[in-house]
Amino acid sequence: MQYSKLQLLLLISFAGLIFASCSPARNIPEDQYLLNRNRIEADDVDLNTHELRSHLQQTPNRRLLGLYRFRLGIYQLADRGEENRFKNWIKNNIGEPPVIYDPALANHSERQLELFLQNKGYFNAQVDHEVRTRGKRANITYAIKGNIPYTIRHIDYQIRDERLASFVHADTTNSLLSRGDRYDADLLHQERQRMTRHLKNAGFFNFSRDFIFFQVDSTLTNKQVDIEMIIENPRKRFDRHPDSLRVVPHKRYKINNVYIYPEYQRLDPNISYADTTTYVNNSNPERTYTFLHNDPLAIRPSTIANNIFFSPGDLFNQQLLEQTHNYLAGLRNFRYINLRFREAVNPNGSEQDSLGFLDASVELTRSPSNAFTIEAEGLNTAGNLGIASNFLYQNRNLFGGAEILNMRLKGALEVSGESVDKEIFRRLPFNTVELGAEVSVDFPKLLFPIGFESLSRTARPKTTMLSGFNYRQRPDYTRYVLNFSYGVRWGQDARRQHQFIPFEISSIKIFNDSILQSNIPEDNPLILSRYRDHLIGGMKYNYTYSTQQIDRETDFVYFRANLESAGNLMYLAAEWMDLSRNEEDNYTLRDIPFAQFVKADADFRYYRVLDENNTLAFRVMGGIGVPYGNTDVMPFIKSYYGGGANSIRAWSIYNLGPGGYEASDLLRFDKYGDIKLEANIEYRFPVYRYWHGALFMDAGNVWFLQENEQFPRGEFRLDRFYREIAIGLGAGVRLDFNFFLVRLDAAFPLHNPAMPSGERWSEGLPSFNEWNFNLGIGYPF
Repeated sequence: MQYSKLQLLLLISFAGLIFASCSPARNIPEDQYLLNRNRIEADDVDLNTHELRSHLQQTPNRRLLGLYRFRLGIYQLADRGEENRFKNWIKNNIGEPPVIYDPALANHSERQLELFLQNKGYFNAQVDHEVRTRGKRANITYAIKGNIPYTIRHIDYQIRDERLASFVHADTTNSLLSRGDRYDADLLHQERQRMTRHLKNAGFFNFSRDFIFFQVDSTLTNKQVDIEMIIENPRKRFDRHPDSLRVVPHKRYKINNVYIYPEYQRLDPNISYADTTTYVNNSNPERTYTFLHNDPLAIRPSTIANNIFFSPGDLFNQQLLEQTHNYLAGLRNFRYINLRFREAVNPNGSEQDSLGFLDASVELTRSPSNAFTIEAEGLNTAGNLGIASNFLYQNRNLFGGAEILNMRLKGALEVSGESVDKEIFRRLPFNTVELGAEVSVDFPKLLFPIGFESLSRTARPKTTMLSGFNYRQRPDYTRYVLNFSYGVRWGQDARRQHQFIPFEISSIKIFNDSILQSNIPEDNPLILSRYRDHLIGGMKYNYTYSTQQIDRETDFVYFRANLESAGNLMYLAAEWMDLSRNEEDNYTLRDIPFAQFVKADADFRYYRVLDENNTLAFRVMGGIGVPYGNTDVMPFIKSYYGGGANSIRAWSIYNLGPGGYEASDLLRFDKYGDIKLEANIEYRFPVYRYWHGALFMDAGNVWFLQENEQFPRGEFRLDRFYREIAIGLGAGVRLDFNFFLVRLDAAFPLHNPAMPSGERWSEGLPSFNEWNFNLGIGYPF
């Protein structure tokens, strides 16, 4: 393999940088050692090594990809010779100073490990450390012997308030503490938090974790402890003797009145309101809410009240308070939401030590009803670059019930399809124009012929109606798309989401160009049929499951499944009405044949968080579309494709497959399939500030469901599909601004199923022309 002078220069420079970073101890003073490695040898300890390492007071310089200390090497390269501003900037911003072994910090790490182990039940744990030096490097080994951990023998409760005790004892089945478990001080803290939340959900508004204490008796034999949970009572000052305190029981609180301020002003919170509107729920008259306002109510009282989950007469419940806040925010009509509770006078006139009353205030400040936005953007539409402009209009309260109207007008110019000598605009380097309009209305409730009362109060349902038009002109064809859909979505819980679209219809009209005809092998009818006018009418269902926690850096999984069916009702109607067929034996509506198919796919992802900076992401997906009845092939907009910025990145978009088909370089057409299998693995790591890097491997392909003579080896076969898996390797650079991520990925084919047998595996380093570059927005998965 031959290399240009530029490539050789880059290789030599990169090798020199690696050599410099692999020799980190070159500038260490004579009496000091570079901390090279921390090693933990744990015996009889059932704890995560990452937890143990987090208590070490000194950690070595970071290694890039676990191999060499890139940032330390940069620091030492910049530290040579005379100092200047540029070298100082390199050292302080990109480089990392050497971590010098400190005996005092090693001793402190030993003590911290002992304390951590004792908190985890290893009261007799022994921790020692040994330092071994080699050259100018120091390797520390921390030897941990946990011995037998202490376990919980008994759990007792000391609660002076008998009524409170009944709530605590009734909830012991949900306790995080169990007899026989290893003692864990962190678990005591979590149980304290859990019990506090449980009691606040039971009406104890003023209860706090400060009332809960634990006493642990570890003087028992057989390495066991007894735990006693102590819950103290509050103290209250005597009215006649302010200097004296008396012990009182914990109060449970009921909601007395609920006041809603839809015109609340944070800068003038004491403003007076002239009008009062009382809303009473017809199905539950006890759900009464008082609206205080000056102007006519912009949003119907029922819309706001249906998203408040507490009412007069209810016991205070912290969970319902949080749910109310989330649901009101979900209306997307308020820029400020605050729920305030203050103690109220007993409506019965007599004060009680065990029961109190609260007045609730729901303070809402509305967002502007109308919003206009003009956007200019760079496009990367499935690998095709271009520019676009959007005009967006939004009305957040269309019918007075927090319905949200979205209108979008779009114009775009792209480079796609054939070469740019077919420009649509002669003086601009684009060959594709796209114009579109879309109108949608989101209703904050369930609009469905069948009533789901239980769903409407707990699942936060939304109904969306959408209609749009799209015009796209490429050198090889021109396409018009009209579409309308009606669907509902709801959350089963915080992790599971559902979407059901019972009605969706799209009309696609295509004008083929001679370029497209010439690019399809021998006018292949299987491919041509994907570029003909067709009508799609059907339904779809989507299920999403995610364990991601936004505020925590922890492992999580993501799963999405889709099921779609089209054409069945139209086919039954055509059969029943005995409609005529066209020359290709297809039923038509207004001379447009309708598609009939069923399609299903699933996408599973697992994110392994190695530490706060490094992540491994895994993805596996598969899908199949089966045409039947009125059509022999899948519509091209419903078919699967491979390659591109979010798929197998060693191939450009629409340029992979089908199967082991060996395409001629003279033929160019978008490649699709009825079946798709794909797997990805990506290692993500930081480089410098908002610069991040990635190494990845992608594998997969698309196949036809049925054999096609003009696409030999393009169909899916169980006995050979694994030999037709395309594999790509690559690396990427990302600019991560938290709210926005831009990435550039470069990959080359490691295994190319389109090559002749025996030539499919790449040998040696790929040349520059073998790399495929992808510009993307956001992570690929």
